[in-house]
This record gives sequence, C-alpha cells and structure tokens, in this order.
Amino acid sequence: MDKLRQELSSLHIEKALDIATRDGAFAKEMYAGFGSCKEIVALDRFDKMFEKGREKCADMPVNFVIGDACHMDFEDNTFDVVGIGNSLHHIPDLAALLAEMKRVVKPGGVTILSQPKASLTHWILHDIDCTMHTIDGIYHHPTYSKSEILWLARNAGLTVEKTLCDLIDDPKVVAKLRERIAAVPENLKKYESNPAHAFLAAEA
Repeated sequence: MDKLRQELSSLHIEKALDIATRDGAFAKEMYAGFGSCKEIVALDRFDKMFEKGREKCADMPVNFVIGDACHMDFEDNTFDVVGIGNSLHHIPDLAALLAEMKRVVKPGGVTILSQPKASLTHWILHDIDCTMHTIDGIYHHPTYSKSEILWLARNAGLTVEKTLCDLIDDPKVVAKLRERIAAVPENLKKYESNPAHAFLAAEA
C-alpha cells in the first residue's frame, strides 16, 4: 500500500475514522501513513477482534468502538479523514454507509474507499467465499470493481479527486493465498448436495 501511504503522508489531521475495522489493520495502515494524527476511531459492529486489534495498534492513538456504520452516533463534521478498507462487500446498504461517511467527515476532509486485492487468484477465492456464505445465509457481496466503486461514490455525492492502483507484493499474502487454495476442496464438500456446487467446483 505504498501509494496510499504516500498520499496520506501529506495530510496533517486531528482525528480519523476507520469503518469496519475488525482487527484494526486499516487503522494501522492509515496511522503509518499520516504525517500526524491525534486519534483514530476504529469502528465495528462487533468487538470479537478488538483484543487482537489493540495488540496490533499498541502505542498508537487508536480507540476501538462498537457501532453501526450505517447509523453512526458521531456528530456531523467530526473527522478529518473517514476510511473503509476491504469491507464494502460486507455491508448490505452501501447508500446508507456512504451517506453517513459524507455526514461525519469535515468540509474539505478526505474519504477513503479502499478495496485491495492481492491478485486475480484472490478475487476468485473471494467469489467462492461469497457463494458459500450466501448459501449459509451470510451477506457477502462479490468484489466490487473499480468502476462500481466510483459509481457508488459519485452517486452518494462524493467528489472523486484521485484513484490509486496500489499493487501488493508481500510473500506473507502469497503464502496465505496458497493455504486458502489448498483448503478449497475440503471446504466445498459441505455443499456437494447444493445446486451451486457445480458453479463452486468450476470456480475452484
């Protein structure tokens, strides 16, 4: 995420918001990039990964908070930067989310919509996960394309000033992808009696 960090380094802000933070990974990335920052609020509907996040963001001014990103308790114009990293596909009502992001960011502030994918392999694996989760009754939208994200942002009234294509070249990411690929055949066995199994097998 070198390009994003470079962009963030020019910002000198007081307060930022990381939506759907999970373990605080994107909050950590934002803090590493900022030229200065007094507080990052890391928001998520569930706190099950907050303990890991607090360890990951130790010695950083990151405050983990439970809340619904589509109905936030923050006042208007609260944050200099509002971001969401790799979580758009987990939120059913993107119109409500983007309206809230626009509401809580200060005039002239920055909104970040980050949807990183390590590779086409990652994209296909994600689509397999989406199908399996949908069968299980869990909301999980397929990966949004760049054009879809731009349309969503503009339709919400956000001004798109810049887009970045930031390649990920991390041996740890590649190793995790290999582990996920190896696990696919076993994961698919659960769905052998489901009509979607043929599609899942073809994707695999």
